[in-house]
Amino acid sequence: MAGLAQGVVTRGRRATPSSMAAATAVVGGSLCLLAGSAGTFLRHRTTVDPVRVERAQHLVVDGPNRLTRNPMYLGLTGLLLSHAIARRSPSALIPLAGFVWLIDRHQIPAEEKALEERFGQDYLDYKETVPRWLGTPWCTQGCCRSLCRR
Repeated sequence: MAGLAQGVVTRGRRATPSSMAAATAVVGGSLCLLAGSAGTFLRHRTTVDPVRVERAQHLVVDGPNRLTRNPMYLGLTGLLLSHAIARRSPSALIPLAGFVWLIDRHQIPAEEKALEERFGQDYLDYKETVPRWLGTPWCTQGCCRSLCRR
């Protein structure tokens, strides 16, 4: 939905060679996060379905999940960001912000609850050491704590 909304608000905006170059770098990192995480989940033979978290057979803490607890969502966010960059459209950041808000406030908390119920202390330990999005898990200042340590 966010991608469709971006398409609407960027209608008529054309990419330039320089905006495409900048967007390509973001796309590359985003695809690495998405593919790397999905591959790790498949290697562990556990679900990638965010609606059926209770079907998880293994707590995945390696691969991109060493850097962020949500590499797939971060990858999707990066793809939305790359579209905004390519189209040179600040208004395309509005659907991106809506996506992040919705995922961060509704989807991720539901998944975290299911994972805590399924994996108990192992998940709590993982949650304490790896940030939800990005940031330093050792942050003690509180400045980024709301984003990275929830």
